Amino acid sequence: MSERGRKSKAGKLLSQYIREIAEEETETIKDADGTDVMATKAEALARKIWHMALGYKEYQGIGDKRCEINHLPDRGMMAMILDRMEGRAPMIAAEGAGKMTAADKVSEQGAKRIAKAGNLENAINSS
Repeated sequence: MSERGRKSKAGKLLSQYIREIAEEETETIKDADGTDVMATKAEALARKIWHMALGYKEYQGIGDKRCEINHLPDRGMMAMILDRMEGRAPMIAAEGAGKMTAADKVSEQGAKRIAKAGNLENAINSS
């Protein structure tokens, strides 16, 4: 099996295991009444994403040393939720400046083709 085939198979297996783990009912969440209920990891994660998108308050410390931390709404989480709801492909988070988005790659290819076509026009006109 080729290197690419092994990577493809490994990626498919990883995706399969992630889906299986996501369906495990091991997380506790609060329902509308405020009681703890069991939920899947996927549901708990989705609720956490909503929580982050809307912003929340967190309390840390004990007794007199307890403090409140305000977490502002996260625009990235908002965008991810909206993209999912509208059926758009998820954006890949850029880890470094060297990574290009798909849109940037398409634009770059288009610019190269236009430049190449422009040079052909010049070569035809000069002969």
